[in-house]
Amino acid sequence: MDRVAWLEGFVISKRYRTSGRNRSSRDYILYFPRIRCVEDALRLLGREVEYRDGGVRVKGRIVDTHGTKGEVRARFRKGLPGVGKVYLKLDAEALSLLRGEPSS
Repeated sequence: MDRVAWLEGFVISKRYRTSGRNRSSRDYILYFPRIRCVEDALRLLGREVEYRDGGVRVKGRIVDTHGTKGEVRARFRKGLPGVGKVYLKLDAEALSLLRGEPSS
C-alpha cells in the first residue's frame, strides 16, 4: 500500500480568471510554504489538491505555475466558498522530489 502525505497550503487569490461574462471562475492561486521556486512548482503539475472547511471538501488539480516564487494555479471542480487552507496530496515520489532526493 502506498503512503500518502498531505502538504498544507493557502489560497492567496480567489477567482483568478474572470471576465465580463464569467464571474464564477474555478481557478485559484495557491501558496505552499515548502515550495519556493518555479522548478519545485513545476514538479507539482497535475497533482491533486483538496479544500477542506468543516464538512465541505472540494477537489481540484494543479494546472500551472504562477509567478517566480513557487505559487501555483489550481482548478477546482466547483468554486470555493471562501479563502482558506488547501491540502496537496503527495505520494512517495513527490515527497522525495520535494526533499531533493534523487529518484531511484
